Amino acid sequence: MLDTDFGYSGPAMRWWRRLRAAARATVHTALVAAPLLGLVTAQAWPARLLFAALTAVGVYALVWAAFVYIPGFDPTFRIPWRGSSRGKRMAITFDDGPNGAATEEVLDLFRRHRAKATFFLVGRNVEAQPALARRIVSEGHAVGSHTYSHAKLHFLPRRQMQDEIDRGHRCLVDAGIASDLFRAPHGLKSWAMARHLRARGLRLIAWTDGVFDTDCPSGEVIYRRALPKLRGGEILLLHDGKLGHDRRPMLDALAKILDAADARGLQLVTVPELLGSGGARRSAATAATTT
Repeated sequence: MLDTDFGYSGPAMRWWRRLRAAARATVHTALVAAPLLGLVTAQAWPARLLFAALTAVGVYALVWAAFVYIPGFDPTFRIPWRGSSRGKRMAITFDDGPNGAATEEVLDLFRRHRAKATFFLVGRNVEAQPALARRIVSEGHAVGSHTYSHAKLHFLPRRQMQDEIDRGHRCLVDAGIASDLFRAPHGLKSWAMARHLRARGLRLIAWTDGVFDTDCPSGEVIYRRALPKLRGGEILLLHDGKLGHDRRPMLDALAKILDAADARGLQLVTVPELLGSGGARRSAATAATTT
């Protein structure tokens, strides 16, 4: 999720994103539909072969665009974006921290509710606040890397993209934290990024739903957006960063979100626990030995 986009903010930014996404979807759908129509109506074999080739190119372009812009879409089914909906467990994740007092208040709220979360941390914020990063995992939460500077990776040259990933992960290691989780800023990804993550042994994690809390609406608005998304298997996206940014609306909403989750009998767990792996426990144990 973006804090600003071409000068827009708040509701205008949200509508701008939707308009842009609709335009992309229209263009890529047309790249498939137009040659497919030609394939169906063409009589001569050379024309049909040409339209078949153009249809294949259009399908590839559509799949590529979906992979880049839809966080949980992956034609190889390697990117988790939700857990099992059969139980009463869900995960709440926080991007862009650690962020000083805002992250500390998130931790205090989760401790009060005996719940766990997952934090995707920006490397330079970890450099500035290594003790807070260690506190996150020492209290039983999971962490992952969110690059070094929160750059949009699919826009970067390959070496710069790889450096963003590697430097962000190295900041966790330097803080004494072991984790194999990674989340791409804004959910934007590329085939090259996915290959580099696999080569580094990192797991790309998406999410089921976000509530646009970085638009900084009121806490009540954020709460109302989140309420229908409190259900088994959900991976809910919130933001405790960026460093120095006011997250008071999100914090006001979070207290009510946690109360609502309790009322519904939901168990809030880390992403690795929701997905059935032990990464969170390993991270916490590693951090505990360094504090």
